[in-house]
Amino acid sequence: LNLWTNYWSANETALTPENRDIPVDCIPSLPFLRLQDLQECIVSGRLDSVFSVLLHNMAKAIPRAAAVLTNTFESLEPFSLTDLRTKLNACLTIAPLFLLSPPPPASSPAADDHGCISFLDSHLPNSVVYVCFGSVADLRIPKHEIAALAEGLESSGAPFLWSLKPERQADLPAGFVDRVKGRGLMVPWAPQLAVLPHASLAVCICHGGWNSILEAIAGGVPVICRPVFGDHPINSRLVDISCWGVGVTVRDGTFTRESVEEAIRLVLSEQVGKALREKAGHHWKRLMCEAVGEDGSSTRNINALVEM
Repeated sequence: LNLWTNYWSANETALTPENRDIPVDCIPSLPFLRLQDLQECIVSGRLDSVFSVLLHNMAKAIPRAAAVLTNTFESLEPFSLTDLRTKLNACLTIAPLFLLSPPPPASSPAADDHGCISFLDSHLPNSVVYVCFGSVADLRIPKHEIAALAEGLESSGAPFLWSLKPERQADLPAGFVDRVKGRGLMVPWAPQLAVLPHASLAVCICHGGWNSILEAIAGGVPVICRPVFGDHPINSRLVDISCWGVGVTVRDGTFTRESVEEAIRLVLSEQVGKALREKAGHHWKRLMCEAVGEDGSSTRNINALVEM
């Protein structure tokens, strides 16, 4: 809604493709965004794309709603929420719901059938790189980038846990699995909510999906983002050192051996890594937990929704 009502209604100079590194100052609540962080269809004004139609339909419909639930918490996005509340009847933040859910039973599909936790238990604190892209984004990353990611993980020297769909194993470099045996664990699925808070985890490499970022913050883990589609570029900008301060985006937004190794070494470095972990694990995690506490903002909003 912020993109539709503020960005596309701005003057034409804001849409010039030559200015992609310049902040998009026509969105009052998102002053840190650059043109390169926005979807191409938004920048070009193409109204026929799926993403444009989605935004347009949302912008027309949600102001008529009695209330709009948002998957965030108050202290994470105060300026965006203030702006949204000038356009909506009610805007209720209810995240993170996963902290309110009881843990799954040991016999559930979320159980650790692939030995992820045992692998993490065998490593030092803040040492393991966790890689996971979600079910949709995993299939949309180009083959050559999966190979480059593997090469970067290998050359970084860091131990890693990689949740990769079986059909993507063919995209790995020849001999990769054998060369990293013992240092890297490849699994088709990982119990993410159990993996992220583990003491040995140092960083999560992900696609910049909103839920993945919230789960990483809840686990107190910095992130390295490789945005794939939709809101991923904007989310990746939010986590950056210059904004929330909980992560970085790989150079040029794509995986190369060099960009992966560079990002891993940066986040694992003593100075930067410590700052990112403190921001994620102490500052934002504390505020997130407060939001779902007994008198937290998300808890109050859920109660208000029930009473509507």
